[in-house]
Amino acid sequence: MVVWDEENAAHLMARAGFGGSVRDNARYARMGQQRAVERLITVGPTGARAAVRVDDPDGLEKIQTWWAKRMVKASSRRLQEKMCLFWHDHFASGASAVQNNLWMSIQNKTFRLYGLGSFKTLVYQVTKDPAMLEFLDGRRNRSGKPNENYARELMELFTLGVIDLNGADNYTQTDVTQLARALTGFVVDDHDTGVFVPSRFDGGTKTLFAGKSFQASGNLGVEDGAGNLLPPAQNVVDIFFTHRDSDGALTLPRFLANKLWEYFAYPVPAKALLDELTAGFIANGFVVSDLLRAMFLHDEFYSPAAKTSSVKNPCEYTFHAMRALEAKTNGETLADYLASMGMTLFDPPNVAGWNNGFAWLSSGQYLARLKFAQALAAGRDRPLLLKPTRLFDPSGTSAAAVVDSLLGHLGIASRVPAGVRQGLIDYFGGATNFTDTTVVEKKVRGAIALMLELPEFHIH
Repeated sequence: MVVWDEENAAHLMARAGFGGSVRDNARYARMGQQRAVERLITVGPTGARAAVRVDDPDGLEKIQTWWAKRMVKASSRRLQEKMCLFWHDHFASGASAVQNNLWMSIQNKTFRLYGLGSFKTLVYQVTKDPAMLEFLDGRRNRSGKPNENYARELMELFTLGVIDLNGADNYTQTDVTQLARALTGFVVDDHDTGVFVPSRFDGGTKTLFAGKSFQASGNLGVEDGAGNLLPPAQNVVDIFFTHRDSDGALTLPRFLANKLWEYFAYPVPAKALLDELTAGFIANGFVVSDLLRAMFLHDEFYSPAAKTSSVKNPCEYTFHAMRALEAKTNGETLADYLASMGMTLFDPPNVAGWNNGFAWLSSGQYLARLKFAQALAAGRDRPLLLKPTRLFDPSGTSAAAVVDSLLGHLGIASRVPAGVRQGLIDYFGGATNFTDTTVVEKKVRGAIALMLELPEFHIH
């Protein structure tokens, strides 16, 4: 049984969002675990997106700044924005290839609107999303000239995975070919909406997963009561939710439960835990928020392994630092800092998304983190404004008390080795007057930069 305290509340805030201040953590601790989790999960859908014109030469910079600012300032919708980032990495599309910032903004809105709801609905919405139709050539996929790009990634990266947990293949090249034919007919209209054009649909017979118990065969289209052909994608998406692993378990819910656990907790969950999460996901109709609720209420989510196994991605590192230190921003330069750390918003490197984990700590990207840490610690005006005296009591305190207070705000006081703590105390050179502006400006700000550079703050 988890003892619900400020440490566990802070862990939840860091994983289900981008961290919080000491006051945030205390407030969520007072709520109790159940209520705290519900507060994060229970948010209404929002159609918010960055306003941008197709022909705006600064469009990409504008939507990057808008989203970065939204993530760092998210309060009641912090999980919604975290999931928006997760789906952006999962259903990766890149602005460099799409060449339409309005479509990228629309896709971002789609993740925000559907990201905590039915995964079936989300996959369907992504299938006809303008940015995805351009990025993986779905709008060029038509009868007689099928394009396999989206069909392949839909199975490999978005829903099934190449192999199941037992090492068996989940699909064949024939399945890719057949699926591409089943998804013909979508274009982007003059209103920047993905629409189905029946005349472009391949109405011939297709067979998906031939020879399996969940085989689907036919033209795989859908007709309304009047015999009119409707968009087939919803029908095709449903087929993926019947796919089974070689051991008989449903593939897709296990695949997504595993990926979400690895994203929010740690790699390679035990089979018993994965089976438990998967069963609940299936029972609740593949609703993402229900799966997240089960994860965040599970004792294993608060285990030592779950608290020290993941490298913060650039958004997590940057925004956690700002929220923990109660820094202010107008959003300018945030996207540039993220890009220098290897995460260019709206433009992941390829369809597989970003390389997570220790790949974030390459020499160049780590140096970019240090530059951000120094800029944040030195921030005396927006775009980065930090007031150190808000983080400790400057009257009658000691260097040790200041160090402990700052480490506490950053959530790493219990993990920093005693020798490192003593080194931070020694950095103050015997200073005792923390109402002295010179001490604050030189020593306290310098100590904050050093703390943001500690390995313990890059890991959670």
